[in-house]
Amino acid sequence: MNEVAKKEADRIMKIKGNVRGAVFYTHAAFIKEKEGEKGIELLENELAELGYPLRFNEVKTLAWYPEALSVLTIITAKRIFNWTEADIFEMGNLAPKYSFVVKLLMSYFISPKKCFQEAPKYWRKHYDFGELDSQEYDEDKKYSFIRFKGYKFHPLLCTFFRGYFLRIAQYVIQSKKITIKETKCVHKGDSFHEFLIEWE
Repeated sequence: MNEVAKKEADRIMKIKGNVRGAVFYTHAAFIKEKEGEKGIELLENELAELGYPLRFNEVKTLAWYPEALSVLTIITAKRIFNWTEADIFEMGNLAPKYSFVVKLLMSYFISPKKCFQEAPKYWRKHYDFGELDSQEYDEDKKYSFIRFKGYKFHPLLCTFFRGYFLRIAQYVIQSKKITIKETKCVHKGDSFHEFLIEWE
């Protein structure tokens, strides 16, 4: 067993907080696309070896599961498949594409501003911890901030969320050039995560 990976897994799994099972569906969809069915099997075996077994096909979409297990899935996949941070960004960016819930919500919102305003409610439906704020939206200056606090699992998830929030912006903002960057991070001493989205 990889003792370093085991120690990190044990640390992460002690962190409280739950997420809907739907997130594991999007993880599995990306892994299948990138690594095939064999990749799913390899990952499940590795998670079991670490002491935290997961069977993707047994996960119930609306049931609650430890967010720590979702995080462990991502960092373990990066390790065993030799992914780069660019791959994790892509994983986050494609997650909304695989989510029927996100697609449904995006079809409901009639404006980008409405989408950003409703984002905190979406967070609370999918996470039973933490808090998201996306009230700072300026259509004239073409920028918006997304901030969330109460979330501190692993720095790699900053890359995942950067990709995720960019995809949401790409769904609702009519622009061919949209950028995102993390301007505050709890892993760098800030009290919350902050992402700046800008467009032309």
